Amino acid sequence: MTPELTQKIEAAYGPLVVNKREALRAGFELLPRFVTEFLLASARAANAATTAADVHAKLKPFWVDADRRGDFISRLMIDGSARLVALLDVEPQPKKMRHIGRIAQLDGNELLVTEAMVEKVPELLSGGLWGTCVLTYDKSDGQISVQDFTPYQLTRPDMAAFKAHRAKFTMDEWLELLLASCGYDASVLPTRRHKLLALTRLIPLVQNNVNLVELGPRGTGKSYLLRSITQRAYLLAGARATPASLFYDLNRKELGIIGHKKVVVFDEVSSTSFPDVGLIAMLKDYMESGRIARGGRAFQTDCSLLFAGNLNVGADGQPDRHYLHLFEVLPAELRDTALIDRFHGLIPGWELPKIRDGGLAQSVGFLSDYFGEVLHQLRGEIRFLEVVQQRVHLPSPATMRDTTAVHRIAAGLLKMVYPDGQADEEGFWEVVGIATELRQRVHNQLHVMAPGEFPEYSMAPPEIRSLSAPDLLKGTALLVHDAEVNQHDVTGKITMLTVSSAGGGDVGFVECALVDGNGFSVSGIHGNVMKQSIHAAYDAVLHLGPALGIRVDVLKSKRLAVHLVDVAEPKDGPSAGLAIALAMISAATRRPLRRGLAVTGELSLQGNVGEVGGLPDKLRAALAHGRRTVILPAGNASDLEKCSDKVRAGLDLQPVHTLADALRIALV
Repeated sequence: MTPELTQKIEAAYGPLVVNKREALRAGFELLPRFVTEFLLASARAANAATTAADVHAKLKPFWVDADRRGDFISRLMIDGSARLVALLDVEPQPKKMRHIGRIAQLDGNELLVTEAMVEKVPELLSGGLWGTCVLTYDKSDGQISVQDFTPYQLTRPDMAAFKAHRAKFTMDEWLELLLASCGYDASVLPTRRHKLLALTRLIPLVQNNVNLVELGPRGTGKSYLLRSITQRAYLLAGARATPASLFYDLNRKELGIIGHKKVVVFDEVSSTSFPDVGLIAMLKDYMESGRIARGGRAFQTDCSLLFAGNLNVGADGQPDRHYLHLFEVLPAELRDTALIDRFHGLIPGWELPKIRDGGLAQSVGFLSDYFGEVLHQLRGEIRFLEVVQQRVHLPSPATMRDTTAVHRIAAGLLKMVYPDGQADEEGFWEVVGIATELRQRVHNQLHVMAPGEFPEYSMAPPEIRSLSAPDLLKGTALLVHDAEVNQHDVTGKITMLTVSSAGGGDVGFVECALVDGNGFSVSGIHGNVMKQSIHAAYDAVLHLGPALGIRVDVLKSKRLAVHLVDVAEPKDGPSAGLAIALAMISAATRRPLRRGLAVTGELSLQGNVGEVGGLPDKLRAALAHGRRTVILPAGNASDLEKCSDKVRAGLDLQPVHTLADALRIALV
């Protein structure tokens, strides 16, 4: 951040910003980041020379950890009063006509809170606040009471001023300020698109009833941001999820965390268990309608959900190719297409940097609690959603869920980027493009999981030329290839089944055509092993041509051009021989190959088809990509017992001994 931009931010927002790096290193490890920033900024406002060490020394006597709990309570009993820095959460108990407070360091003991204090700081009733508590002890009845409370959080931001100052900044300057407020150094995010992607992590706080999933490598801070800036987010990390904890407790007759919080983050979701069979049905209903229904009671709530999971990436930074679909990393209970269709967007965490010291904010940014509360206040502004609904229309194949998802994500992002509502045309459609990208990614995975139910299409509105995300560009191209060979009999083009270096199944394509020249040529991604396999297949076709009804003289008078699509693994070479030969023969005879066909098998010079490895994984990939018929080596017949019933029932499996056997099946 330049000194000029820093001065502009400080001039506009004054005490509402803080040096994020200094606050991060202030040494308040036991306090949330937003509390640290508030204390540092408040101390500086009173005395500019105050250091973080000064604030730390002042607070230390009033902090109680688990080891000092007994000592603190004993001192309170003897002295009759004591001060404590803590998170105070207050709950009304109407049947007893009182308010009860709880502090975690005191093991949740019930503390009596006066009505006057609740009226003075009503936010204590909405998830609690951090601050200094003055506690008293009544020796006559043993009751501990909260006599006074000084909050360490800003609870009532001036929204008019926040919005008005937005006009003083360009979009890039504003994004840099927002990212610094999140704790990021904007320079580690290479493009504006990456900067907007990082901000999508905050959409569940700023927009009601949004269901997002983020998948990416470990250490990218998928859940860190929300839990660092607001008490309104609840982190469920690798725990046991139950209807009582999430939705409604029948025994206590109380709403669960979804009824009390604005955001619930399922962190490390692959480690979260969902033991109750009815919970997934309740989750589906809530994600669709925002409704909690249990035990004859029904409630409406606006809590948003974020599911954060880890996945492996390859050397190119993209998800490993061994995943049949990216939602494999979710618990089995969540790998339900009906539930996944209720995810409004998939954030590509693999495109965002890991949290490292050099990537953390070096400059000023909004106080975290102020920023979090501003975002929460923006949550209630429906005009952004209304504008998006009026202007953004998806193509006709898009479903109502697609439309709802794009509208909600776009509205949430617009609130952050243009809180004053003054978005120009370019900026507006840039935001809509990010929203469409997140939903398109969900749809593409659903297409892989159930191609018949979720056909391939682009949901980009006409105003957006294309979705520029690397994985969507590649995915869209492969989906086009899938659609072509699944729906049409194509001459010279065939699906070969492959195994990636990570061990999972995949599909690739071999395209062949006769062109002017002689011999053969190869293009596309390939290694030496694949080149040798193509050469061997060509020799086999020349050798066996007369017996197969192929005019070898015609074949030799032309150049056979071979193009490989999405074939990168050298180990695919030997098992690709049969597929390559079939594509060559189709091109030479101008006879199309059967639609929905996939092939695997080694090929000898004499035309015999040899066994291959990884057959179960290959067949899973064939089914996932919509193929209906698979030609495979007869020698692999025993491997079919290792395949699931779903794979065996979904594919017409054709074991063959020779190239001639394969031709009778493959050519139309």
